[in-house]
Amino acid sequence: MDSWYLLFCKPRQEERAKINLQNQGIEAFFPLLKTEKLIKGRRTFKESALFPNYLFVHLNSQNCNFAAVKNTRGVSGFVSYGASYQIVPEYLISELQNIKPNLNIKDLPSAGDLVYLNNGSFKDVQAIFKEPDGDMRSILLVNLLNQKVEVTVDNNDIRKVG
Repeated sequence: MDSWYLLFCKPRQEERAKINLQNQGIEAFFPLLKTEKLIKGRRTFKESALFPNYLFVHLNSQNCNFAAVKNTRGVSGFVSYGASYQIVPEYLISELQNIKPNLNIKDLPSAGDLVYLNNGSFKDVQAIFKEPDGDMRSILLVNLLNQKVEVTVDNNDIRKVG
């Protein structure tokens, strides 16, 4: 019977373990998450494991060499529940395989783009996007009393025009 199992990998070696398992003819995967970082004032995107140090493998419980899988480079061992290895439901694997790597990334506007604010005090106020301010906030130019004033807001409070 074919089932999905959960493996624990050595730190930051999910990709290495996946490649080594695939070289043995074993289906393996880990879902990716694209994260945004601000490095030296520039937005960069990095893909990393959604569940760091974990890997899913598809094995036949009757004719699979579990010892070979456990001793694969990059693998620490199987996640177990009591005396048996943890089996992951098929529907959960299907859902995880359908996740897009950039699921949680909000596409920030470019400098000069018009945006609307969604937070309480500036609800539906139009502003001009200036630049990101860290990972979670951005600087906007808001027109108050006929003057452009810089305001720093949470990225979730920004809605693009159009």
